Amino acid sequence: MQRPTLLHLIATSVLITSPTAFASLSPQQELYKKTLVAAEKGDSASVQKGLKQLKQYPLKPYIIYAELRSRLNTLRPADALDFSRRYSDTPLEGRLRWALTTSLGKRNEWQAFRELYPSLDRPSAEQQCYWGRSELATGHKEAAYTLAARLWVEGHSQPDACDPLFDSWMKSGGLKDRHAHDRALAALEEGNISLARYAAKQASQASTKAQLDKAIELFLNPKSLLTNAALVTPKTPDHRRLLMLAVNRLRRSDLDAAIDLWVRDRARLSIPAEEQSELSVRMGTLKAKHYDPDSESALARIDPEFRLEELTEWRARLALKRLDWVEVERLIGKLPANKQMHERWQYWLSMAKMKQGTDVTTQLKTLSGDRTFYGFLAAELSHSPFSLDHEPIAMDAHKLKELEATPPFQRMRELYELGELYDARSEWNNATRDLSPDDQHMAAHLVKRWGWHTQAIRGAIQSEQWNDLDIRFPDPYPELFVDASERAGITSTWATAIARQESAFWETARSRVGARGLMQLMPTTARHTAKKHSLPLANLDELYQPRTNINLGSAYLGEMYREFNNNRVYATAAYNAGPHRVKAWMKERGNLPLDIWIETIPFDETRNYVQNVLAFAVIYDRLADRPARLLSDSERKLLAYNQPQGKSDKL
Repeated sequence: MQRPTLLHLIATSVLITSPTAFASLSPQQELYKKTLVAAEKGDSASVQKGLKQLKQYPLKPYIIYAELRSRLNTLRPADALDFSRRYSDTPLEGRLRWALTTSLGKRNEWQAFRELYPSLDRPSAEQQCYWGRSELATGHKEAAYTLAARLWVEGHSQPDACDPLFDSWMKSGGLKDRHAHDRALAALEEGNISLARYAAKQASQASTKAQLDKAIELFLNPKSLLTNAALVTPKTPDHRRLLMLAVNRLRRSDLDAAIDLWVRDRARLSIPAEEQSELSVRMGTLKAKHYDPDSESALARIDPEFRLEELTEWRARLALKRLDWVEVERLIGKLPANKQMHERWQYWLSMAKMKQGTDVTTQLKTLSGDRTFYGFLAAELSHSPFSLDHEPIAMDAHKLKELEATPPFQRMRELYELGELYDARSEWNNATRDLSPDDQHMAAHLVKRWGWHTQAIRGAIQSEQWNDLDIRFPDPYPELFVDASERAGITSTWATAIARQESAFWETARSRVGARGLMQLMPTTARHTAKKHSLPLANLDELYQPRTNINLGSAYLGEMYREFNNNRVYATAAYNAGPHRVKAWMKERGNLPLDIWIETIPFDETRNYVQNVLAFAVIYDRLADRPARLLSDSERKLLAYNQPQGKSDKL
């Protein structure tokens, strides 16, 4: 069965930023940028002149929006609502209403504010507080105080705009012990001890103060509950929340003690089964990933009846680590039926049966029909061809032209070419929201023609076109990858697969931790690599240039390849998680067969990353009619399939 769930992902850690500059702009684009600057400055004369010269230019609404924003302090609701009606097919209409609503609230212009506020879909906490204040100003005290109570009991600080509303509510005597209690507990659950103490001080009754003192003490000293169960009994108010608070707090400093406390008290304090699973899975997976000697027994204590499939999967991984194939088979059998049929566990079930003397050739050939890492592994082991299940599509040129001529896509293309990707993405979301899957697919091909590969890939996912590999696996820089890879001593396909996984080919992607460009290089790594290989890097903005990024990324990938003895599995993991972590994992589990080593990588992101990159490389080679291999000969020799049966040391 074809399963798209592994290979359709885009790295979620990547943020989309704007290009530093395009090679050239058309005269209209230059005029647009100039007029936009004038609009932002409130230069109405220049704006009117520019709008007249721009004629039917698609981005004129952005100029009008910027000009209106420049005089936000004098706008009225009618101005924003009129703009919304005129430009209802743009994402700008909601932005102007949002901005003006906030501005009116800051200015205490409650009548105008109340005209516009109901038009907001999801008002912010700040805007909700302005609404509460407008209720006070118009004599609706009961409604205002009901809202104040709801906003005040949150476990985090609210915007300063809420203070007048809260002050009025508190002065009216609205703040009761139940509010102090709820906010203090919510704050502790969010780890905000200072806010919890503030909220606790608002309580007036001795019983409430005692309850909150106990909660704060448990937060500060959660292990005390383990040594003294009488601190929280079934008769204790909020006993369930207090237990979960203590366990969550304790797991950060002493995971084993937290597990002991949780296993001992979850039944004693009547935690409902549906409320147990999240915390059980969180602690169980953390314990499993430590690969401690008692990890298996800890997971068995947490989930003795195999109710939590994530923990059952980790128990199977722990058995793989011990090469206990009988236990691997047993544990896979404990998974839900649909999970057992996943290619991951079908592969490991085949390995377990093979190691126990069963011929699994038929099972491997069946699994080889999957376009996944495990399907490709099975194909290599059973000497079967790689199955791509590629379904290229013949696009209707007339329909494509019609779509491109619509105002949203005209604006989208201009914004893309100008590097205004936030706005371009907003236009995409707005324009494709109500399109049929077929039209979404067509839209993805349209933006691919522009060179917007990242959005094209997302469009294929959005329209569930898993088998249109032309759009899901573009190859926009083949010459650059070939040149850089030859110098680095690696294959261009591998480097291309890295870029596909890292950024989905967006030149100016930037991660939350600062990695940049196509191959997501960290600044320190880029500088070090440039110096070591005598490659040019005048400033970090050059990492957004494809040639520079590919040269440096390929050079660094080549370093990892050589550092890990020409093993692409270890090198790929090192590219993602850092060589120091991979060396530590190899020291801990380097004696394992290579496929088991991959399966037991403790970072979920890195495990999926390695599997994706190796599988992507196969897809790229097959699409280009090149000989394709998932693993080299030396790498294949390290697979469990090719290793003699035996058991490694116990955990």
